[in-house]
Amino acid sequence: MLQISRRADYATRIVLELALQAGDEPMPSLTLARRAAVPRAFLYKVIGDLVRAGLVRSTKGPHGGLSLAREPSQINMRQVIEAADGPVCLNNCLIRPRECPRDRVCPGHSFWGSVQASLLEQLEAGTLDLLVLEARRLREQPRSEPIPYVFQVNL
Repeated sequence: MLQISRRADYATRIVLELALQAGDEPMPSLTLARRAAVPRAFLYKVIGDLVRAGLVRSTKGPHGGLSLAREPSQINMRQVIEAADGPVCLNNCLIRPRECPRDRVCPGHSFWGSVQASLLEQLEAGTLDLLVLEARRLREQPRSEPIPYVFQVNL
């Protein structure tokens, strides 16, 4: 099955909750864990990934907590996923071109490269501010049942 990792899912939930936070006050980590439904043990690992990637800021002290390091419009889903999991790559042959001896004769190489390029384009177009808009819309009017794949990213 091709799917994002649990770590990338948690990273998405964390940055989304931080983007939904009203005001400039940092969010305490325990509040963030509860709102994002991320287990505390995992929370600190994923936050470390997001801080190292420059997406989240951690402030110490009695009024400390976590906040986004950039505006939501400046954070895209590729950055979030790669902060958690490393580079997005659908097949090993795409990591280092010309390293696979079959690159020149393999029809799969071109196909996977094309699919990956489309995927990366969608991930880069999907910015956190778009997810915030969708989250607010769903809070006002939740779906009556799951709807498959309707999130629109206008390229």
